[in-house]
Amino acid sequence: DKISLKQEIREELIKQEHILNSLEDENNPIRAIFAVQKLNEGWDVLNLFDIVRLYKDRDAVKNKPGATTMAEAQLIGRGARYFPFITEDNKNKYTRKYDNIDNELKIIEELHYHTIEDSRYISELKKALIETGIYEDEDNYVEKELKLKKSFKENPFYLSGQVFKNKKIPNDYNYVKSFSDLGVSKKNIVFELSSGFGEETNIFSDKPNISKHKLVEKDISLKEIQPHIIKNALSRKPFFHFSSLKKYFPNVRSMSNFITDSNYLAGLSITFKADKVRMQNISNSDFFYAIIKLLDSIENEIKSNITEYIATDFKPYNIADVFTNKLLKINKNDERAKGQEDFLIDKQWYIFNANYGTTEEKAFVNMFARRYEHIEKDYNNIYLIRNERTIKIYDEKARAFEPDYLLFMKQKKGDNLILQIFIEPKGQQLLDKDKWKEDFLKKIRDENKIVSIQTGKYKITGVPFYNNNSENDFIKTFDKIIK
Repeated sequence: DKISLKQEIREELIKQEHILNSLEDENNPIRAIFAVQKLNEGWDVLNLFDIVRLYKDRDAVKNKPGATTMAEAQLIGRGARYFPFITEDNKNKYTRKYDNIDNELKIIEELHYHTIEDSRYISELKKALIETGIYEDEDNYVEKELKLKKSFKENPFYLSGQVFKNKKIPNDYNYVKSFSDLGVSKKNIVFELSSGFGEETNIFSDKPNISKHKLVEKDISLKEIQPHIIKNALSRKPFFHFSSLKKYFPNVRSMSNFITDSNYLAGLSITFKADKVRMQNISNSDFFYAIIKLLDSIENEIKSNITEYIATDFKPYNIADVFTNKLLKINKNDERAKGQEDFLIDKQWYIFNANYGTTEEKAFVNMFARRYEHIEKDYNNIYLIRNERTIKIYDEKARAFEPDYLLFMKQKKGDNLILQIFIEPKGQQLLDKDKWKEDFLKKIRDENKIVSIQTGKYKITGVPFYNNNSENDFIKTFDKIIK
């Protein structure tokens, strides 16, 4: 009976653990938990929105948070770290999507902690939250209102102009019609056949060991190997089962098609290496293990090149719908808190009332102001926009990039092209780390994207990173691009 009871308890605990780890399921019956111990290590709190403290005890000493308060702060941290939502623009389940003061959806990414009103306890809890890195002291932050200038809002470009951006979507691999489309190289693998001979080596001799058996190489195409050997090898590798292949190669009709089509296996060869006698006696077993080695190589190449998401082409969106007034929350001691308001008040080409950027970004705006007279000789409708986490663009690996600035300007002559230029000022310490972003900007520039729509003809391009220490290099490249 004791054994049966222990078994029942164990089964109940397993059942409870499953329920606790699936609270986000629609049919989960649990709505409230009345034991703080349930929030210890091992519970994945996926959608915790409210914690209610049902006791009054405090264990602070001289206003310093005690062990209980620190544990409560850590409990809040476990609930506050998860944000399991997927949106059309952001498929990453565990990142904030609405973390702006003025976004009404912000509430779905908030955690509420309820306790009896006790100013001393709340003060101690705030200290504990700050110490654990969960909470930033609100007294150190100021709210800044970023407003579109009236002159820009009245301009036809604001009312009818377009901004181009792309999106991140799941990769359906429909474009894959060959190995090369997934980065599989055509270089042969080398498979050395065992010779069956042994050799002696004197490890204490300085004389090089010379093999008595000269090796030769021979390329054999998979088209020359019996299909049943290839099928046998494929069956040993789960990655190459048809159900798996269809995900990455949706245009493959069958396993036979995969084996005989020159775009896939039939287009590959294996380099066999052996002495002349052995080379004349390659067995089915040799072919089998050589193909296994080839399949391993192909699988590794595919896995290193595939991405679960891809980027779409750039599409137009109404500028008036994208760029709006925003309320920003900035640390008052941060360099960004100073917004160059007085400097920008009469700069009609800067669409906002302030520039809450880094020191490097402010240096870029100062440089642009000096270059404006030169630019307006050939362009009008010149507008520089600081991108306050409004525009995201995605590279070929679907990595998100938020360029700091977008510059629009329209040619006075010629094709009357409207240029949309992505610009990223970058501090010296970040030049190497963010090199992929600069490579992406270069790729956009090299593609020379020109799109004609009803409101005009747009050219989408990018420039190298702006860095104040190499400002003249940036100016030379920028001038070359706009000419």
